[in-house]
Amino acid sequence: MADNNQPFSPEVLLRRAAAGDAARAVELLETVSSARLLDAVVTQAELATDDDRRRRAGIDAIAELDRAAIEVMDLPQSSRLAVDAAVDTHRRKSHAATATMLVGWELVTVHPDDLDTATVTIDARPWQLALVAFADTIDNHGVCFRRVVSAAADGRLLAAQLRFTADIASADLLDAVVSHRHRDLTDDAALAAGLLAALRAAARGS
Repeated sequence: MADNNQPFSPEVLLRRAAAGDAARAVELLETVSSARLLDAVVTQAELATDDDRRRRAGIDAIAELDRAAIEVMDLPQSSRLAVDAAVDTHRRKSHAATATMLVGWELVTVHPDDLDTATVTIDARPWQLALVAFADTIDNHGVCFRRVVSAAADGRLLAAQLRFTADIASADLLDAVVSHRHRDLTDDAALAAGLLAALRAAARGS
C-alpha cells in the first residue's frame, strides 16, 4: 500500500513488476558462464534464418525456457510444472542440475542499415536475458558472413562473426568477444550499447 493506505497506481505496480523481472533475469545470468552465453547467442544467430525464413538482418531474444513458454508460446501458467519437469529431465541427462535452460526466438526483421535504429523501438521485456542482432553480407562467391552482436541483462556484451559456406544451418565461428567494456567490441560497440539500453529501459518499465 502507498501512503495513507492508498493502493499503488497501475504504473507503479508495472514498474515494480518490471524491476522484479529484471532482477530475476540478472540472477539467472549468474548461473550462465560467458562461454555458455556465447554458445546460446551463436546458436540463436545460426537459427535466425533458414530456407523457409530468409532474413537479411534482425533482432532476436533469449530467455529462460519456462518464462518464454508462458510469455511467447501463450501456455497457461499451470503448464509450468510440465515445462519444469521436462527441464529437470534434461538436466539429469546432462548432469547439469543447476543449468538454466535457454530458448531464443525472433523479435523483428529489418534492413541491415536499420539495425541501430531498431534498438530504439524494439519490444524488449524485462524478463529477457539477452537481445541478439545479426546482419548478413554475401560475397562474390556466394559465401554468407553473418555479423552477430548481443547484449545481456547483466551488462555482458558479445560480438561474433559467422561464415556459412554451404549449409545455411551450419556455420563456422570466425571470431568472438565477450566483455563488459563497449570498446572491446570496436565497430560493434554502438549496436551493443543500443541493445543494452533497450534491455535497461524495459527493466525500468519504460
